[in-house]
Amino acid sequence: MMTKKTIDRFRQICNVHHCRCTVQRLAVYRYICGNTAHPSVDEIWANVKKEIPTITRESVFRIMMEFSEWGLVYRMDKITNACFDGIAGNHGHLICRKCGAIIDFNLPKPLTIPSDAVGFCPDHIELRVSGICAACAEKTGHAADSSKKSPHGNTSTN
Repeated sequence: MMTKKTIDRFRQICNVHHCRCTVQRLAVYRYICGNTAHPSVDEIWANVKKEIPTITRESVFRIMMEFSEWGLVYRMDKITNACFDGIAGNHGHLICRKCGAIIDFNLPKPLTIPSDAVGFCPDHIELRVSGICAACAEKTGHAADSSKKSPHGNTSTN
């Protein structure tokens, strides 16, 4: 359940972006705000439809693209399907190649930009680590061992 403070904050966000605070936008915001499941548009749509049965997938996609442009969520492309991260701040993702699970992790602090990125002004920093999650490794009988190195010198979990 959303608090009055959260609803008021969302109304302010809509005002700043010159958009109406519609029932549809608010329902999508309620679902995605702080959501750590990295849902796809289809997953968001399926959940919001429980509250608003007439909402279309296209409306949810358009709203999520607005939220992405406003910096409320981060659109994660090049996984399987585009997923949206309810935590827009800088953090990393562990992505399982077998089951598709996406697990958040905190980036080390302080975070520095490589010295050869002279003049580059980042607006989002994300680290994606792909491999096999512990649950999938256990199912296949391969214990995840993050100390193993791949032939390329990268840490590997298989």
